[in-house]
Amino acid sequence: MDVPEEFHQLCISFYPHSHEEHATEDEWIAGTVAYFRGEEKQVLKTFLDELLSGRYSDAEIERVWDDTSPTYNFRPGGHRLFLTRCRDLLG
Repeated sequence: MDVPEEFHQLCISFYPHSHEEHATEDEWIAGTVAYFRGEEKQVLKTFLDELLSGRYSDAEIERVWDDTSPTYNFRPGGHRLFLTRCRDLLG
């Protein structure tokens, strides 16, 4: 799977305690994805659509996330839920 740079940028944008800067998780995610504009946003949405299409297991999604060297992590299965919310808030 070809992972775009935009996805790497998204993953490292979620760092420990960054959610404390926002009132809700949706505001946290929306504030983070708001940094992506135009083509970057489309590349990210297209990639997330593919990743979340049902063709990849939770373990595979977690591996893709882990390969970005994130500073924030989730319980098993949580990556799919979190990335689905990211995709949905991209618009």
